[in-house]
Parts: sequence; structure tokens; C-alpha cells
Amino acid sequence: MNKFIFSIVLFLLGYSYCAKAQNANDYFQTTVTFPADFKVGDFIEFASAKPIAVGASGYYEVSIAYTRGNVASAATHIVSSTHSNPTRWLEAARVNNNVYTSGGVNFTIDHNTGTKAFRIRATNTLGVATPLAVDVKIRSINFNTGYNSYITTGNEPNAIGLLPMTFNWSLVVGNTIESIPGILAIHAANNGNVGIGTSAPLDKLSVNGKIRAHEIKVTTAAADWPDFVFNEDHQLIPLDSLASFVKENKHLPNIAPAKSVEENGVALGELNRQLLQKIEEMTLYLIQQNKGMKTLTQEIESLRKEIDVLKMNR
Repeated sequence: MNKFIFSIVLFLLGYSYCAKAQNANDYFQTTVTFPADFKVGDFIEFASAKPIAVGASGYYEVSIAYTRGNVASAATHIVSSTHSNPTRWLEAARVNNNVYTSGGVNFTIDHNTGTKAFRIRATNTLGVATPLAVDVKIRSINFNTGYNSYITTGNEPNAIGLLPMTFNWSLVVGNTIESIPGILAIHAANNGNVGIGTSAPLDKLSVNGKIRAHEIKVTTAAADWPDFVFNEDHQLIPLDSLASFVKENKHLPNIAPAKSVEENGVALGELNRQLLQKIEEMTLYLIQQNKGMKTLTQEIESLRKEIDVLKMNR
């Protein structure tokens, strides 16, 4: 029994040691201080990480918090890098941002995908001109064997790109109590396309299902809007030619036929532009017809007067 208890104690001590070691490897905390006269672009590089699997496990949450007079802010950024990445700095995406009073943000987090380094970079200089201490906490989400701590300062005058948070992302919803599988609600592909109800979005937003909205606004360049129909040099298709086209093709000119819509869908913005052009051209046809009818009416009235005169002279 004593040997059994001794074994249990050793196990618990070993587990406690491993947990502490894992905790030390997963977390990093520090405070970096920017001088009172810091400028936009100034940065402090403060640590680098040691992800396992040849760097493929490089996935971290980086949180910062600071106050400067009437400016206070705290934010959390997601940092993702993998093995064989180029040595370059990219701005980490921010998943939350808590601001106070001014609503502004002074700093962002950059990550070097090659060296796995972290830095804080100034994007604003809000607040009173006093030194600004920024508290930083890194949490490794995947496996990590530790951090290197150091301080390197400098200024980045150029705009840098955004650091991808993930290769792609899916939101699957459902009820884990029931036996039915989850349903794909949203999928963000690595090319920036977003699908609702589909894992293969072909456009910036692809929806596999019905859409309900109070209003949909489509923007387009003024030059693409069909007001050119009212220019003096715009030539209308003669009505006889239009009638022949419709009889032969069973659709209006420059309007996609039903088969094409079935196979390829239809762009609402372009369709509205085409329909408006047809309405404007129809308006011109009506104006022409109205002019012709007025002319005919005048001619008929003139003939009627001549007939009346002839009747009177009999």
C-alpha cells in the first residue's frame, strides 16, 4: 500500500511539474514603454516564439492594454504562422478592441512569419505627451516550447500587409444533443470569398438559399449607367428590326436568354442596368410614336377641313 501511495505522489508531482512547464512555455508576459514623443511607425520588438513541428504550430493570442491620460485601450490579436514562411513583418488581425473616451487606438501587433517574432507598432499618438507603458500577454494556442525575450526599437515608415488569421474558416451549427450532423452556416475561403450554406463560394459572397432584406443597394460607375440612351447620337434599333429579332430569338437584344440565366445565374446590378436601358429606349420609342400620332392627327384634321370646304362648295 505504501508503494502504491508513493507511486501516486510521484505521478502527481510529475503531472504538476509538466503542467507548470507547459504553462511556462505557453505564456509570455512583459511591459514595453514608448517615450513621450513616440511617432507613428515607431515599434518595439520584444519577443520571439518557439513553435514545434518545424514552426507549423505557430498560433497565438496576443493581448495588449495601456492607458495614457484620457486614452485607454485593450485589444486581442490573432497571430498565425507556419513553417517555411518568408521573413517579413505583417500586421496581426484584431479580434476585439476595447477603447475608452476617445475611441482611438494607438498600437497594433506585428508578427514576423519567418523569425516568429512579435513587435508593437504605433499607429496613432493619442493622449497626453507622457511615456506610455503597454502591458503585453501572449498565449500559445497550439504547442510551443518557449519564448526569447529581448528589446529592439525602430520605425516602420511603410504600410505593411495583413497577417492571415487562418487558411480558411468554417462555422458549423446545430444541436449536439440530437443525432443529426451539424450544418455549415458560414465558410470563409483562403481567397477571401465567403459562403453561406456552401463550402465553395465562387464570389465574394455566395449564398446557397434564399435572402431576405429590407433593402439591397448596388453601386456602379456613372459611365456604366444607361443615361447615354438620351444622347443625340444614340441610335435606336428600328422597330421592324426589333420585331424580327424578338421573333427569331425570343428575348430582347442584350438581355440574357432563359437558358443562360439557368446555367450561369444573373448579376442583379447588370440586369437592372440593362432593364433600365430598355425602359429608357422604350420611352424614346413612345416619344417617337407620340410625335408620329400628332403628325397624323394634324394631317387628318387638315384633310377633314379640306373635305368640309369641298362639301360646302358643291
